Amino acid sequence: MSKPNQSLQLNQSNLQDFLDCPRRFQLKVIEGLSLPAAYSEPIGKFEISTLLGNRFHLICQQFFSGIDPVLIENSLSDPDLQAMWDKFLPYGKSLLKYRFFPEPLLSISLLTHKLIAKYDLVVEINSEKYLIIDWKTASKKPSRSTLDKKLQTHLYPYIFSQTVNDLFPETPISPACIEMHYWYPLASEHKEIFPYSKDKNAEVKIDLEQIIGKINTYISEDVEFQLTDDNAVCQYCVFRSLCNRGTSAGSFEKSPSIEHEDLKNVQFDIDQVSEIEY
Repeated sequence: MSKPNQSLQLNQSNLQDFLDCPRRFQLKVIEGLSLPAAYSEPIGKFEISTLLGNRFHLICQQFFSGIDPVLIENSLSDPDLQAMWDKFLPYGKSLLKYRFFPEPLLSISLLTHKLIAKYDLVVEINSEKYLIIDWKTASKKPSRSTLDKKLQTHLYPYIFSQTVNDLFPETPISPACIEMHYWYPLASEHKEIFPYSKDKNAEVKIDLEQIIGKINTYISEDVEFQLTDDNAVCQYCVFRSLCNRGTSAGSFEKSPSIEHEDLKNVQFDIDQVSEIEY
């Protein structure tokens, strides 16, 4: 079970787990259980999709790290990855004239825990516009309202707003200068943009304090975390058999726009993370 005063590393993936099902969060993050079941079936399709997403993130990181695009393209053998690269390359080249940071790790402390974000790309367009760009490789772009409900949409700008001067120390930057961009190479309209603001920043802080406050209450009371009431969530949960919520995985084709690159229980090396006490 959980330990009193336990300090956790919290990221968008495991905080989303808590919102979807507190019990899943407990099993994965607090108890550190391994994954006993498949996310979806057939397993082969899921694994292929996950690998494709990871490889796309890698070639984007290589591109913005200065590797010759010709060398990257020559290394591609998968036609699906080639198609993603073809869509990405013009957009990637359009960002090279700006100041950018590929895959920075940033962290703040909040209510005894560390909130950590690994960004795909941060771009300074000018002193009044900073982009957080996140590559998404789902075959379909979710609706704007669905993306707006994702914790990542608001957590990433919040952590960035508190740590932005670690990357750009020259001048104070207002939350209103920050935009969260999702970029889908497989979608007909690649971008979905979420502007940020001072009011939104204050709202997100309150929401995060409430979420983490609930986590702390569970930990201090040393009780079993609540199981979700939505059985549909369980179809795509690897712990469903432990909760007596079925043994068969949900259909991959019918899965609700799972972002496969976000499903890993990521643990960052805290020595690599920039931190601001807050």
